[in-house]
Amino acid sequence: MTQFYAGRHRAPQQPTVRKTGLSIAAAAALSLTAPALLTTGSASAAPATVSAPSVKSTPSTFSDIVGYGDRGSVVRAIQRVVGTSVDGIFGPATLAAVKDYQADNGLAVDGVVGPRTGSEMGLGGSTSSTSTRVASSTSNFTGVVRYGDRGSLVREVQRAVGTSVDGVFGPATLSAVKRFQADNGLAVDGVVGPRTGSAMGLQGSTSSSPTRASRTATRTAISSNSSVLGTAASLVGTPYRYGGTTPSGFDCSGFTQYVFAKHGISLPRTAEQQRQAATRVSSPQPGDLVFFGAPAYHMGIYAGNGMMYDSGNSRVPVSKRAIWTSNVTYGRV
Repeated sequence: MTQFYAGRHRAPQQPTVRKTGLSIAAAAALSLTAPALLTTGSASAAPATVSAPSVKSTPSTFSDIVGYGDRGSVVRAIQRVVGTSVDGIFGPATLAAVKDYQADNGLAVDGVVGPRTGSEMGLGGSTSSTSTRVASSTSNFTGVVRYGDRGSLVREVQRAVGTSVDGVFGPATLSAVKRFQADNGLAVDGVVGPRTGSAMGLQGSTSSSPTRASRTATRTAISSNSSVLGTAASLVGTPYRYGGTTPSGFDCSGFTQYVFAKHGISLPRTAEQQRQAATRVSSPQPGDLVFFGAPAYHMGIYAGNGMMYDSGNSRVPVSKRAIWTSNVTYGRV
């Protein structure tokens, strides 16, 4: 009986040994499987490593600099990206669109398509625009265009600064030129000389400067013939009227504006605007403008020999009278 039960007790232990054997086998199987799983995991990680080169290939190697005044195929490519009219000319509309693009994409907002902006746009390599831009920025522009000029060059200037194109360098064009100069780090004087003209992409000298020179010569001839002075003299006795610009009543700048307009010369409205528009001279001639103060608070038309025509105040209508102070400047238009 004891042996029988002992046998019975041993018999159940056999499966326990087999179970332990099975667990060892399972562990062995797991240990065999684990490297496979690790291998599988590393295999699945491999594609992520393989995809890295595609990220590196995303940035383009754009190395050009394209800015205002440039022309060519790369400008057209830029215009397509920023969604403006595609004409191949980097003008005011393209400049504004590029700045909007830079702002939207967290780039420096300077309106210049350099390596970073160009790469963001997906442009590649260097382009023919550089040579075009360098040629324009280093052009031998020798003209001088200023307030009162007229002609085809003035129209080019107006297109460059984004104002109404009428070929007349008037107050609106003067203001637009000054804004352009300020935006481009140029001397803000409202005169389109060699540096400003080159920045605008103007080429060489043009017919506008001779037009201005001949107009100035004509104005000098008019002055010597007393035509401007004659017009001024014909208005003596016209009452002073604040803000007046007609023979029914003038203020000081309204009077000068009216007189010069009769001789085809457009002047801005206020005394200070006319002072800024005029070219300062140290040896005045009859027919030049005389300004009191800077900024100017009063002005008139120099009549020679220390005299001037002006519309004084409510007590002094248009008259010819002596310049009462030496604290004046003279300008020629």
